[in-house]
Amino acid sequence: MINTFQLVAIPACVIFALLAVVRRTSGVSRKQSVFWVFLWMSAAVVIALPNIASWAARLLGIGRGADLVLYVLAFACILLVRYFYHKQRRMEIVITELVRREAITAAVRGER
Repeated sequence: MINTFQLVAIPACVIFALLAVVRRTSGVSRKQSVFWVFLWMSAAVVIALPNIASWAARLLGIGRGADLVLYVLAFACILLVRYFYHKQRRMEIVITELVRREAITAAVRGER
């Protein structure tokens, strides 16, 4: 029996997966495209068959499928924050180096 959430969420996941394939033609790497298609289709499968999440949770020693989904999302959020922090930090280092180099060049030329 399909519920209202499944009726809305499953087609949305499939549409997002198709958009990931279409974005592949606009310069997104194959690796990124495959990742997003896998992610959206996995979400669609778990939404369509919630017992799969419960089965996987029991296999991993976690009580409920909802808990497994929560743990995976929390872990993914931590990885995402770490990724963006390091990306921001690298950008700060590059900008600092550029400003330092420009300041030295300006000082050598006698500019202010």
